[in-house]
Amino acid sequence: MQLVAFERHDRSDDRSPGRHEKGSMGAAALGFEMLEAVRHGSRRIGAILPVGEHAGAVVDLNRALAVKLAAEDAGAPECEADSLLPSDPLAFLQRLPLSLEAASAALAFASEALARFDAPDLLGAGIAMARREVRLAAPVQRPGKLIGVAPPSDPSRPPGLFLKAPSAIAGPEDEIRLPAGGMPLGFHGELALVIGRRLRNATPDEALAAVAGYCVAISAHPFAEGAVTSTVGWSGDGFAPIGPALVTADEIPNPHDLRLQTRLSGESVQSAHTKELPLRLPELIAELSLSMSLAPGDVVLSGAPLGGRSRKAPRPLRDGDVIEVEVERVGRLAVYVRAGA
Repeated sequence: MQLVAFERHDRSDDRSPGRHEKGSMGAAALGFEMLEAVRHGSRRIGAILPVGEHAGAVVDLNRALAVKLAAEDAGAPECEADSLLPSDPLAFLQRLPLSLEAASAALAFASEALARFDAPDLLGAGIAMARREVRLAAPVQRPGKLIGVAPPSDPSRPPGLFLKAPSAIAGPEDEIRLPAGGMPLGFHGELALVIGRRLRNATPDEALAAVAGYCVAISAHPFAEGAVTSTVGWSGDGFAPIGPALVTADEIPNPHDLRLQTRLSGESVQSAHTKELPLRLPELIAELSLSMSLAPGDVVLSGAPLGGRSRKAPRPLRDGDVIEVEVERVGRLAVYVRAGA
């Protein structure tokens, strides 16, 4: 399943038939007047419809489950939906695996309803939305921990692990801002792992089982050779975009069997494979759990693959650049680079 965090665009000026009015979910159009309106700008968890006429649309999972429960004559559908499937992405991760089971049921209900002519109008009610109607945010906004893997200055030595500021996280529709002081930036593409279960002193098998899912990630950093000597330059606001979706772990049985492609303004700068990551992911997570507790919502970055045609950007980033990273089965993340404010 492709899980996304999203905000609804304000369409208060949209008076077309069947559209919701000024933040209303249009619940009356479904015959479920008891469902409360969702405020525009609130961040919620959704899923991408994978197939069918409306493939690519975003389903508000919590609202879809509430409608499903109301159709089944549940006494308090919204309360039950909130308990089973929170609308907040972090609360969703904290309630795994029950929230994921509820999400699967809600997505199946929405998919079936959108395929039937006599089903509730989920599009008209704003429960299923075209991609242009939402703004995607980072699947995890402010992780408790954001951990990176740094390349060693000496290839004979193991990679280093370091903490990055959680404020470095950005979403798929955010921009990377060049530092106002003129520090040149490089970047690399990598895989992000989102933890879904509390973990301490884990074995590699236990560690991999605790991964909720995977995102594409971009890491901006000082344009320099060698190992990380200071994490400050890697922790700038918005220097770690992740997304566009959190692809659940059941969709990625082997995270070391994925192609990774990185482009800078259309030029390929890396074509690699996750089997070439600097550390195997189960061992990486297990090693981290020996020194710190990992909690739902924590994000671990894999580091850039060591192989491929190139391992670094050919030049510092410039205003107007577009960074694209595509990971097989996980998705494509593209962000703009802008001059510092």
